[in-house]
Amino acid sequence: MKQVVKEGTNQIIGNVILKNAEIIFKGTDNVFYCKNKLILENCKVRFTGNHSLIYIDENDYPMSLNMRVGNDSVIYIGKDCYVNRTSHLYATERKNIIIGNQLLLSFETYFRTADPHIIYDCNLSKRVNESKSILIGDRVWIGQQSLLLKGTVIGSGGILGGHTVIANKRVPSNTLFAGNPACKVKEHVFFGYHYSTHDFTEEQEQQSLLYQEEDKKQFVYEKDKYTCSLEQIDQHLQHLSCVQDKINYIEENIVKNKHKNRFYLS
Repeated sequence: MKQVVKEGTNQIIGNVILKNAEIIFKGTDNVFYCKNKLILENCKVRFTGNHSLIYIDENDYPMSLNMRVGNDSVIYIGKDCYVNRTSHLYATERKNIIIGNQLLLSFETYFRTADPHIIYDCNLSKRVNESKSILIGDRVWIGQQSLLLKGTVIGSGGILGGHTVIANKRVPSNTLFAGNPACKVKEHVFFGYHYSTHDFTEEQEQQSLLYQEEDKKQFVYEKDKYTCSLEQIDQHLQHLSCVQDKINYIEENIVKNKHKNRFYLS
């Protein structure tokens, strides 16, 4: 039985442990949902609008994420993600941030679905900086102090170099993007997730020069019958007004889809 804490019409569902952290509700009918025990550390979570959802799947690592959701927005974070010091996720203007499993997130990274102010074209008399969701597949590595802006879509196995600034671009699976503005640096690559090179011995360094074939099979993605569209998932979520319907949709279409190539992006 999940623990449920109610603050008016807002709810915290699951076992959330706060260590120098807080969850603040300013709107109504919002839900913070975690699958099992979750440690939030050195961060602040703010619900500043109504009918929004933060859903965090099973994670053993503490999460140090400053998060803000506005009206009718979703932040979903998948299983076994690692956050190296504090980063910042802002899902506002009715847009979403969806992140798959095993995200490797370096420090002081920002995700923003909207600009703080509207920009208009003087000649066309219309807005030119419409907000868009940010969608991330499985096992993606995002380098330190990167800035992910509206419309960013990264397929499973994608990599962003440090200090990358990316907006309204698609990063295919197993592809490295870097720079400001972001551009493709190399394709057909994958990274070693479960170890760091900082304290390698000479022997470990030599062993790392060639990959294991089993790693390639595990970490290189391809399209198959289980591949689905992150963009379609995002669009469906945007059409759901009830937070419980959003939870049910995420459970059915993201959590239960455990196939390796679910978020392949060409």
